[in-house]
Amino acid sequence: MPQNLNPANPTTVMPKQLCKSFQEDLRMEALMNQYPDGSSDRLALAQNVRHYFRMMQGLNGTDWANMRQFYINQQGRAFYFYNLRETVPMGSYDPTGQNTVGRYTVVFDGQWSDTYNVARTDVAMQLREVV
Repeated sequence: MPQNLNPANPTTVMPKQLCKSFQEDLRMEALMNQYPDGSSDRLALAQNVRHYFRMMQGLNGTDWANMRQFYINQQGRAFYFYNLRETVPMGSYDPTGQNTVGRYTVVFDGQWSDTYNVARTDVAMQLREVV
């Protein structure tokens, strides 16, 4: 029953240096049944789009270690993430999480996966907005 769900209550903010590495994706989740004659039934699972943030750039050694520690500390818990493109002024950041402009409540979506290169480490991960 929906009444039994507890809302996310984050107390942690992802560090600004780590927020710079993500790209925003917008998704409208839906159920779709496709039939052999080519027809389909579609049902939206939400009324609004859901924000996902995908890691897009490689991390240097220090940022990788900080991201790994943050990932381990936040497993299964919601936290605040600032989309620096939406903050006012653009690129601003509030380490306390009080400023709501550009702030999203997110969780890690999926498991940690990384690939080591010469100067950078590529981390395959994404964040999923929760309400």
